Amino acid sequence: MQKNTKTLIIAGLIVGAVFGLAGSMVKEVNLQATLYEISSIGMIVAAALLGLTFFRKGNDFVAAGFLLLAIAEAVMSSGTALGPVGNQPSFAAGMALYVPALLLISVPKGFPIWARIAGILTVIPFAIAAAKIFWGEQVLSPSPLPGVGYSLLVITFICWIIALVKEKYE
Repeated sequence: MQKNTKTLIIAGLIVGAVFGLAGSMVKEVNLQATLYEISSIGMIVAAALLGLTFFRKGNDFVAAGFLLLAIAEAVMSSGTALGPVGNQPSFAAGMALYVPALLLISVPKGFPIWARIAGILTVIPFAIAAAKIFWGEQVLSPSPLPGVGYSLLVITFICWIIALVKEKYE
């Protein structure tokens, strides 16, 4: 992988993690929306580049997972300006798309097993939260279930970053 590409991927994952966590800690709606949008942009850039990286390596499932992750984040991002309540449809759709994206990334070989386990565990709270919204419940982004999901997603990002830095991916 080219050094510039790796640097941009790592930067995107860090921006996604840091600004996403920051957004979950603030209560002011406009600031929260801004932080979440910056997070989304970082994640989309990193996921798209990782998708291309794994596609070039011939790992189509992992590549497709990263491209789906970029789409999921774009879907989720589309309602960010509507605030936590107005964003429920795109928030649920984005979390639902995280499920196959993270499974495509984490089940096949591509990253070390510890990174893959983190990704698989991340699926559980997102699947439950998305299902709850689709069944008519309100699940806001800073609530416990998505909070656990995003905490696990940040751990997964850290695992991916470590694997990229140590070049422990296939």
